[in-house]
Amino acid sequence: MQVISRKRNVEAKPDLDQPSTGAQISLRAVTYLEIASVIISVLITVWTIIPFQPPQRWLVAVPGALALVLIINSQRVRRESLRELGFSTRYFGSAARLLILPTLIACAVFAVIGYANDSFHRNSHFWSTLLFLPFWGTLQQYVLQGFIYRRIRYLLVETNAPPHEQRRQVNISIIATAVIFAFVHLPNPALTVLTLVGGLAWSWIYERAPNLFALGLSHALMSLILITSLPPWLLESMSIGYKHFLYQKF
Repeated sequence: MQVISRKRNVEAKPDLDQPSTGAQISLRAVTYLEIASVIISVLITVWTIIPFQPPQRWLVAVPGALALVLIINSQRVRRESLRELGFSTRYFGSAARLLILPTLIACAVFAVIGYANDSFHRNSHFWSTLLFLPFWGTLQQYVLQGFIYRRIRYLLVETNAPPHEQRRQVNISIIATAVIFAFVHLPNPALTVLTLVGGLAWSWIYERAPNLFALGLSHALMSLILITSLPPWLLESMSIGYKHFLYQKF
């Protein structure tokens, strides 16, 4: 991948052993199918399985587990290392510096809303949630940035394009990633807007300093302040998919 700015950029392997034109077209088709498969797995979970609460609770995890297997295998085939994806200390400091301001601003906004509505609260699972959020935030960033964004970037960014055109293509990739992230949080209006903004910020930062640990911590902190500050009428229990129409408190 060519460097298109003074910042560090996401590394990628657009070609596998310089395949033929036919192989390149095939790889692009596979990439589209990979992205669609992961999105469909999420939609099946939140629109079909979770709302109807199957007796076998393990069924809830099946689509997500299959999507995770697909992601890991795709990255294995393309020889994307954990370090390259962002699972290392490399770029942690750079990512943290870029994340500090937007994370603090978001947390401050959530806290102000909570103060104005006197809606600060802790549920009965607060401490387990506190321990779980860093893992959950990092996992979401891994899927969103380490897979979705990298695949969209591969599809949209031409390595031989002029620098200004590459910058435009990277920006489109960032927007597309954020739109997908917001889309899977429908029809919850608050979460849809918040994930769109968050997806834009996180993808922009990942492009410049790809570190999933820093992004995961930012995601976790914002989620913690979000769920303990926003009033139920605004957040609507963070329900998404069909369950949003069957709104219930957690």
